[in-house]
Amino acid sequence: MVREIVVHKMLPQKILLPPSDNQLRNIFKKYDANNDNQLSKEELKKAFAYLGSIIPGIRANRALHHADVNKDGFINEGEMDELVKYAVRVGFNVTA
Repeated sequence: MVREIVVHKMLPQKILLPPSDNQLRNIFKKYDANNDNQLSKEELKKAFAYLGSIIPGIRANRALHHADVNKDGFINEGEMDELVKYAVRVGFNVTA
């Protein structure tokens, strides 16, 4: 009886790391499409989609609820820390 030997190659695995505050801040700023230094619901939705959210529209709504301190419907520079805290708290990661 002849046995066949199968060799499996290990493929590189993605490693999920907790993002630094600066990494998340830079990702969110990248989605400020009109460069007005604030994030609209639509811009937040795109940023959360990039971060891997299955439901980016709902995630954007929740982010506004948690981080939009002045309730104007936008995340401005002064509210960015709260947005970053929210994203970390709900478990968004970056890949290495």
